[in-house]
Amino acid sequence: MKISDNARINLKEYIHESSYYRFENGDGTQYTVHICHCEHGGFYVICNDSSLWMGFKGDLHLKFLCGNNNEYTKIALTQLLVAKEWI
Repeated sequence: MKISDNARINLKEYIHESSYYRFENGDGTQYTVHICHCEHGGFYVICNDSSLWMGFKGDLHLKFLCGNNNEYTKIALTQLLVAKEWI
């Protein structure tokens, strides 16, 4: 793919708010988690680059969106989100 040397990008808005966590829960499983705000409310949680979840402040029930749907991962993510006051 050739991109023109004269290509211009006109950004209307740029907001970069995200968090990155590496943690281990009680059973020794290690997680790498990226959390970023969703433009229309809530936040996205990307876990180990293999699953995507969505959460909302005040709601303990993460919504699974795609990837590996694992109940133990959901529990560990919920523990992290509560500890870091995302939910």
